[in-house]
Amino acid sequence: MHPVPHATSWTHRLNARVQGDGARTLVFGHGFGTDQRCWDAQVPELLGSYRVVTLDFPGATPHTLGAFDPTRHGTLFGFAEDLCMLMDELQISRATYVGHSLGGMIGILACNGSEGVFDSLVTLGTSARFVDDPSTGYVGGFSQQDMDSMMAAMRSDYEAWANGFASLMVGDANPHLSGFEFTHNLLSLRVDVARAVLDTALQSDHRDDVEALDTRLFVLNTRDDPAVPLQAAQWLARHGGAPEVVELDVRGHLPHLTAPRLVGAALHECLRAIGDD
Repeated sequence: MHPVPHATSWTHRLNARVQGDGARTLVFGHGFGTDQRCWDAQVPELLGSYRVVTLDFPGATPHTLGAFDPTRHGTLFGFAEDLCMLMDELQISRATYVGHSLGGMIGILACNGSEGVFDSLVTLGTSARFVDDPSTGYVGGFSQQDMDSMMAAMRSDYEAWANGFASLMVGDANPHLSGFEFTHNLLSLRVDVARAVLDTALQSDHRDDVEALDTRLFVLNTRDDPAVPLQAAQWLARHGGAPEVVELDVRGHLPHLTAPRLVGAALHECLRAIGDD
């Protein structure tokens, strides 16, 4: 376990919010370039039936910058440890975790690292490995050259990179989120932290951790995700023991923001299946 960066409570450190008073607890984790507000369209509809916890991972907001440690968070395991620490502080067990993108993988690592905290897991746009692995036939969606070029562009001109990245991730034009709005989110991040977190996420290979998962898993993915192709989502579902991928009929990597009702309906179906188990 990595050293804890400072001694304030985990609730304060991760800006955690606890709402609702249902018998089952849902914990929501966000992806790169967003914070807990990305779930604002889904959470209100759940509060009548669930206790809901939202949080900001270290470095995602000005409030959580002090919690970011380059060594501790040099891998996603550091973020997973933070999540487990928060759950312990809140005395939460047998909860359902819902995570987008790297937040989904953080949830998988937390499930593996702390038995009993989560008994079910829903991922959205999550990948075990973003880089293709020709030696095994694994399709992650990016070549190593693609990744190297992306990170070089990010280092060279962060603002220009953010504009291009945001447009690609948002996908279809819609009334809920524009490329400009997501660009604004990216530009609000401290650049060195943004680079470090994205590099960590994109260069990670967590296929062994997915294979070790022993928690009930549901996998959601858009039909055309520029960051997570369906082949990668299918690999995650197959090797993580999930039913087939729940394919969302929308483009882009941020459907909880661009198609909130669609994601809300899919999430309700997953929760219904969990409740019926």
